[in-house]
Amino acid sequence: MQRNKTQRKRITTPTPVVPLGPFMGDNVVKATEDSLDAFLSADQATFNQPWQKLDRGARLDRLRKYVQAYPDLTPAEAASLLAAVLQAYETKQLNTKLAIDYDPVNARVTAIRGLKERVGLSGLRTFRIESTVRATIRRTKSVPAPTSQVPTSILNTETTVNT
Repeated sequence: MQRNKTQRKRITTPTPVVPLGPFMGDNVVKATEDSLDAFLSADQATFNQPWQKLDRGARLDRLRKYVQAYPDLTPAEAASLLAAVLQAYETKQLNTKLAIDYDPVNARVTAIRGLKERVGLSGLRTFRIESTVRATIRRTKSVPAPTSQVPTSILNTETTVNT
């Protein structure tokens, strides 16, 4: 026995009146613009955290902006500085707040400790980040001072009372 397929009722809805505005009624563009604004405002809030709480991408972004803001660099020098900074970051030299001076209010790196600049014979500056000694100072147990040998006759004296 063969049955007929059930057919859906077709509902006719009136087309909504589209308001004209900067997006010409395109809700997808408006939603994308709103979500992008929300993302950027949340992204700016993440940069306001201390250096050690920033994620990897945010740290790399801040380091790249530091290289771009470094004064008087030629493109070759900027590439040398960026390579030195990225190599130091990959070797985990720049993970601590001791290695980086970071301003969370302005969300920018102010200085990198251990950054050394050398000028070659050609006048081209090269950069290197020297690792700082981060050894923890261990406290040793204080050794008791050597006691001088006190004669036992003084220590074992008995007092006698004359009555």
